[in-house]
Amino acid sequence: MAETNKVRLLRGYLYAGELRQLTAGGSKTACQELSLEPFWQPQPLLSKLTDGGSFELQEQFAIINDERFLQSVERQQLVMELRPLGGVVRLPLHQFFIAYRDSSITNHLCKGKLPVISIDGWAPIVSAENKTPLGELKVLLAIGSESQIAQLKQLRGFDHDNNQVPAPSRTTDLLDMLQNAIAAPTPNIAGPVMPPPPAPPAPSTFSFQLRIVGAAGLPLNPGYGKSKKQVKRQSAAKRFPPNEPPNTYVTFQAISCNSQTYKSHEGLVYATPIVPKSTKPQWLSKFRVDVSRDYRSNPQKLFILKLWKKAVVSPNGITEPSPHEDAIIGFAALNLNQKQAGGGFPSGWHNIVDFNGRVTGGIEAHVEPISPSVDTVIDQFEKSMELGHLQLGQAIKRKYTELEEISQRLRSRLVDVTGETLKFPEFDVDSALDSWQQEGDDDDLAEDFERSLRTPTPPGSPTPSTSTAAQNLRNSNGQE
Repeated sequence: MAETNKVRLLRGYLYAGELRQLTAGGSKTACQELSLEPFWQPQPLLSKLTDGGSFELQEQFAIINDERFLQSVERQQLVMELRPLGGVVRLPLHQFFIAYRDSSITNHLCKGKLPVISIDGWAPIVSAENKTPLGELKVLLAIGSESQIAQLKQLRGFDHDNNQVPAPSRTTDLLDMLQNAIAAPTPNIAGPVMPPPPAPPAPSTFSFQLRIVGAAGLPLNPGYGKSKKQVKRQSAAKRFPPNEPPNTYVTFQAISCNSQTYKSHEGLVYATPIVPKSTKPQWLSKFRVDVSRDYRSNPQKLFILKLWKKAVVSPNGITEPSPHEDAIIGFAALNLNQKQAGGGFPSGWHNIVDFNGRVTGGIEAHVEPISPSVDTVIDQFEKSMELGHLQLGQAIKRKYTELEEISQRLRSRLVDVTGETLKFPEFDVDSALDSWQQEGDDDDLAEDFERSLRTPTPPGSPTPSTSTAAQNLRNSNGQE
């Protein structure tokens, strides 16, 4: 039954298309042909540059998941040569070895909608002699089941048979539709009907605050025996010392985030700092994350946290996160769907699961909502009312900024008058003013000053004495 359940026949798809950012030595006139030695067939593949400046190489192939296939992709690369430019493009293949070396993992992956993708985007073109960059080539390489490859081609627009525009109807059908439209009675409109106000557009992204606190129960680096399979992994023992706590960090993907990005097999990712040699690491990291709005509506779409262990010494001497070189410990899935308990803001401990579905520890992560800023609310209001041409949003923002500045000045003056530290927003203005006591004869001065303002002074009359305190002040000034 184990042999029967194995997915033995796999399908692959390779695409190479546009060129961009070609240097002076890598112009399109010097790049006329693309060739490669595929691992699924002995014959090489060639593609000529089209008049549009792209190769348009689309190759679909079938391959058997056996020992020969695993050896051809384990720590290997698919090399594309651009002639007569002398540049090469290297596509990583080790992801296929990780995905299809175990039958249980293979069966699980083949149940998904999309295949395992090695690279999907712009790959660098480097010189074969001095490794200098010459430009970029858009490529796509994936392996999976036949239905997954078909789904991928249809999503990317490569399946022309399923993406054709429906043919127009017959002339007689068009005439019948036109006749029915003309014969339809015209509604009697008594007066102008105002269209309903447009609904405010929903934002395309979802923002939240992600706090990755720490993990617990992580396994030690595995030991290595003397069996044949383990002898092949002796090189890993140098990078991950056996029976020692791992150096760990966590990565995730997002549209944008207030953190540094790192390269991985899946593109750019965001990561926590590295905690060395600990089975209970504490990262205490906080991020502001922007993701697609689909995470809130699609219950099948999960926000994935990946836990990695860092090698003791990286091959290139880098001590920062480098997922393309390090080993993965497991995954944790956060459900951001708004119909979930808690409104789609999971908080607490989550299981860390490896490729075999085993729980290898737990990670503490919290997803917290972010209240929209004033600028965001004003922009949404302007878009909902279709008042962008009036630049109403900019005027409101300017007035709001002016009010904030006036409010700050009033607070500072209030502190100067009361002589108390302002604790906003708990500060009670009325109680502060009531508790402000004047000293000496200041009340008499204020009453005399108000009386003098209201009582007109006859011409030629001597200056009236306001109070004893004022007279004393005048006498002291005269003596000086």
